[in-house]
Parts: sequence; structure tokens; C-alpha cells
Amino acid sequence: MEKVSIEYQSSTVAKDRVDFTRRFLALDYFVFGYTAYMAIFTAIFHETMSDPLSILALHVFIMTAMVLVPPRGAKWESLPIDGWTRHVRGFVRFFRYSYPLLLILFFFEEGHQTVNAMWSSAPHWFESYLYAADRWVFGALPVFIMNSWVGPLPDEILHGFYLSYYFIFVGGVVFAWFGTKGSSQPAPGFQTTLTSVIIAFFLCFVWYPFLPARGPWENPVLMAEMTPFEGFVFVPLIERIIEHGAVSGGCFPSSHVAGAWGTVVGLAGFHRQAAFLLGFLALGLSLACVYTRYHHSVDVAAGFTAALVSALISYKLTVSKTRTCRSI
Repeated sequence: MEKVSIEYQSSTVAKDRVDFTRRFLALDYFVFGYTAYMAIFTAIFHETMSDPLSILALHVFIMTAMVLVPPRGAKWESLPIDGWTRHVRGFVRFFRYSYPLLLILFFFEEGHQTVNAMWSSAPHWFESYLYAADRWVFGALPVFIMNSWVGPLPDEILHGFYLSYYFIFVGGVVFAWFGTKGSSQPAPGFQTTLTSVIIAFFLCFVWYPFLPARGPWENPVLMAEMTPFEGFVFVPLIERIIEHGAVSGGCFPSSHVAGAWGTVVGLAGFHRQAAFLLGFLALGLSLACVYTRYHHSVDVAAGFTAALVSALISYKLTVSKTRTCRSI
């Protein structure tokens, strides 16, 4: 028997009005649960945050929208239309099905307020344990070991791999939506891939407030001994992204590694060639996270573990051993 994902066909939906429990898929429960959890967390630790109301307002909006939006497979998805409006509908439909991808950006950025909310008097207390773990495994800090590799060419290659993070999880989900030639949208495996990616991120985000830690790049004493990077394209691009988007303290586990490998393993059961290509990039990304000094090696290991756990959960919840599809 062949494994197929639980996908959505408009013919399986008799009407738009679906009760609360049936309109939610497994992924929706995870998204709703994490959103509610962080709203409660924010309410408890609001005194140590700069703008907790913005987080609370956003999370209430997300939960409300999840309950009110039309279910997947609603009538608007299959109404006969032509021209450019058909393409617009296709984009909106993709967004309806893949909306958690956009939420990940907001959930990550709100870490600026939440990551040290519990430990305002001792921020980044966990990072000393990460340094100790790296020394125990390698005998020395990997950033010191890799410092001898630094040069214009390896700098560009490894920073290029670091940038591939965005292509891996966004491109992987988009590919999973379209599938191979002739596939319907969403293609088989889409929900499994998306669920694997999003849960992998959640398994990282949920730990950040409990185990705040910075990467080596934020350690001025350590960085004073490092050779500066010399790249000319990817190096300045990544440095600019980190300057404006990095969350100080959101280091362990690595959400870059978790999201990337969550995509790869989620795709592997349906599109092995695509998973192989993205797996090569994810392997380079995993090495780059340490080379670029943004992560400790144990961050990478923990992120990879989160990806495996998320993929296991995703396959368990979204894949059937028969060729039948379930309606929403």
C-alpha cells in the first residue's frame, strides 16, 4: 500500500459552514495552540516586555481569523472564472493553505520581547553551557577550529549556504504545493511538508524564553580573536540581514537548521529528488551556521533533532496508508 497525504479536494466539501473541530487540520491545532500559549506567556511576563500589547493584539487577531476564515476547499476555490482573476485566486488559495509560513516571521520577530522575559536579571544565562558542550565534544570551540578556514572563497560559499535557508523552506513548500507536472494543487505531500516545517520552528521557538543564549558572533571577547570575513556578495548581504533581523538570545536550538531539515524530511516521502537537492543545501547550511559564528555546534544538533521529531509527528498525523482522502 502506498502512503498518500491528507489533501483537500473541493468535491469533498458539501458546504462552506463547517463546525470548529472539522475546519481545523492537525497543523491548525498546532498553530492555534502555540499562538494561545505565547499570548498567555506574554500576559504573565508583560512587565518585562517593551510592548506586550502588540503581541497580545496580534495573537488574538490570528486566533480570531483562524476561526472565521472559510475552510479549505470552500466554494470560492472552484468557482468558474477566467483571466487574471484566476491567477489572483490561485495566489490567495495558496496563501490560505500555507498561511503558517507568514506567521513564522512574526513569531520569530516577537522573540525580541519574549526571549529574555523570564530572565530579565540574567539574560543569555544558558550560553555558557553551550560553550562547555562544544568544548567537551570537539576539545575546542568549533569557531576557533574553523577560523583557519577563513578566506574570500570559503567565506562566500558558506555564507551562500547560510542564505539558502530561505530558499529551502519557502521554495520547498512552494514545490510541495505544485508537485510534479500534472499534479493538482495542493499536490500530494504538501500538508505533510508544511506541517513538518512549522512544527520544527515551534519546537525551537517554544524553548527560547526558557534557554536564552547568544551565538559566538555576539561575544566581543571571542570575536576579537577571530579573522574577519572577506566575502564580497553573500557576506555583506547576510551581515545586513543579521543586523536587522537577528533575535539576540534565540540561538538554541537553531531554527534555521530545524526549518531547513523539516522541509527536507517532509518532502522526502513524496519528492525524493527535490528532497535530495534541498538536503544538500541543508547540509551546507548546517555547517555554515557554525562557520559564520552565528551558532554553536550544539544548536545545529538540537535543530536537526527538532526537525526529525517534527517530521515524525507530521507523517503520523497527515499521512494515510490507503489511497482515500479525508475531508475537512
